Amino acid sequence: MNVIPRGRYIVEFLASRPEFAGVGKATAARLWKHFGPDLYIVLGDGDIDRLAEVLDRNQAAIVVEAWANQLALADCVVFFDENGIDPKVARKAVDFWGADALAKIRDNPYRLLTICSWRQVDRVASDLGIPAADARRQVAAVESVLYDRIDRKHTWCPHAELVAQTARRLGISSAEAERAIEAAVDDMAALPIDGGYQPAGAAYMERFIESRIEDHIATVDRNDLFLDGITAQDVADFLDVFDPRGSLTDEQREAVKMAIGHRFSLLVGGAGVGKTTALKTVNAAARNFGMAVYQLAIAGRAAKRIAEATGQHAQTVASWLKGAADGRIELGRHTIVIIDEASMLDLPTLYRILFHLPKEARCLLVGDTAQLPPIGFGLTLHRLVKEKRIPKTELTRILRATESTGIPQVSVAIRGGVLPDLPRYSSRRGGCSLIRADGSEVIHAIEDVLHDLRGEEVQVVGSVYAGPAGIDAINAYFHAARVATGAPSTNGFAEGDPCIWTVNDYDRNLWNGSMGRVVGLDGDTLVVEFEEGKHRVGPSEIDRLALAYCISVHKAQGSQFKNVVMSVQPSANMDRAMVYTAVTRATDRVIIIGAEPDLISAVVPYPRSLDRQVALALTHDASIQGNLTSAKVGRG
Repeated sequence: MNVIPRGRYIVEFLASRPEFAGVGKATAARLWKHFGPDLYIVLGDGDIDRLAEVLDRNQAAIVVEAWANQLALADCVVFFDENGIDPKVARKAVDFWGADALAKIRDNPYRLLTICSWRQVDRVASDLGIPAADARRQVAAVESVLYDRIDRKHTWCPHAELVAQTARRLGISSAEAERAIEAAVDDMAALPIDGGYQPAGAAYMERFIESRIEDHIATVDRNDLFLDGITAQDVADFLDVFDPRGSLTDEQREAVKMAIGHRFSLLVGGAGVGKTTALKTVNAAARNFGMAVYQLAIAGRAAKRIAEATGQHAQTVASWLKGAADGRIELGRHTIVIIDEASMLDLPTLYRILFHLPKEARCLLVGDTAQLPPIGFGLTLHRLVKEKRIPKTELTRILRATESTGIPQVSVAIRGGVLPDLPRYSSRRGGCSLIRADGSEVIHAIEDVLHDLRGEEVQVVGSVYAGPAGIDAINAYFHAARVATGAPSTNGFAEGDPCIWTVNDYDRNLWNGSMGRVVGLDGDTLVVEFEEGKHRVGPSEIDRLALAYCISVHKAQGSQFKNVVMSVQPSANMDRAMVYTAVTRATDRVIIIGAEPDLISAVVPYPRSLDRQVALALTHDASIQGNLTSAKVGRG
């Protein structure tokens, strides 16, 4: 963490920090030459007039604001260090509250709950002399319980649980906890709904999504008249021309009519039922009727697959949101946004999409509700399919060309909680097969499979990072094997290692989940070839890259591979949705490696990962009435 430098080091500081936009080394040197040590006073006083002796006034104003934030950051670093909190958190505090960060924290240290744990914040508050019975502490305890629920992916908490957890956290009786909850409700830190409570941010996002969907579906169209004067016969005529041989199923034709005729709709179905074909037809129909189509997916590989399948541009949700926020994407009445693999949409992401999408535009969510829920908190597609008022088409007939592999049939069985008899693995057999193995045997079995399938596309996936056959162990084993062959290596990577990018990087056009391979080393810099092209990754960026001999099923979600190898280990998150998602990543062959009892115990029970408590619904009881617009999305 940088602190404010002294002496001539200020030149390097001003020139190297991105906050001081437009100040290069030459400009910083001119400032030091002009003011000398008085530069600290000029910056500290925010004296734009004096800075304007060297800079233009707009740049001077930027420098003054950046300097104030740097001083605040330095103060926060010291404060956090003194109170046993990681100083790296100081940056988040300053980003959130600016130059007033430390003053706001001292006024009410419980504001730190947005970036620190309850235990840390409560200790700081005690050190600052805030009594145990202080109303700020009571409200914060309730809020922290709700935040902890968010960390476990829930956006709603039952009343009884909130009472019990608050009482335990504060060491008080249930009656006193009830009064603390009442205070939190008065402060709008907890919002009552459907017999439970939500933190303000989650409640605001869910109510916004509900309201926007209501706006989208409010227009009731006659049977023969769709939006914008497009008739049902118009769509039927288009489909006759687009599909002269009648290869589309009735379900797929209905999906096209639905997407064109409604402003918000859902297209769902399992693996191999023709969602991609329906998506291609919706895309073509929308363009035929003059609509601007935006095809989106969470993962970069999924976006590429959609583009290849439809012959039209597709992009990640992250890049679209950035373009929409920057005003570079033109959105209006004739816009249709199609989101594939929508089961991966968490609450904040769907909120942001609908926030930027005009009410009169169309939105189609496409996905499979048997797949894993989003990594982030909330439940969107899985919940919205239960709403009868939202137009929905479910594709049920298995159509995928690779039906002969047996993968679609196995996935259907797993989707229903049944583990079919899987044949023993053979390198000559496609479809689904099983290798029975325990512990470290799993890695050796993976090694055998990779040897058998050398020259083919193979991706190993896992459910957990720890353990003898976890993702970390598999990656370490195969990386070490490559190094042992003499491959040059640096910073934990060797030439030839498969790797995965782990953040959204707009400058490089790389996204969280972009897959690549190390193709060269230049000193301590890696040369990595992604599908988007080659990139140099230096030591300062190495934490954005991870080995990808084995990736998590979550990371693989949204992508497809010719061959998939799944390592099965018993764990809390190993459930039916995990196995189903892994199996449906493969187009030709999937090999499951592990103990059969572990696989059965994962597939048969209802998926634990889908057991999320949320309040997203188009109807609520009377307890939700009130002015939610004043709710605080974050503690101010």
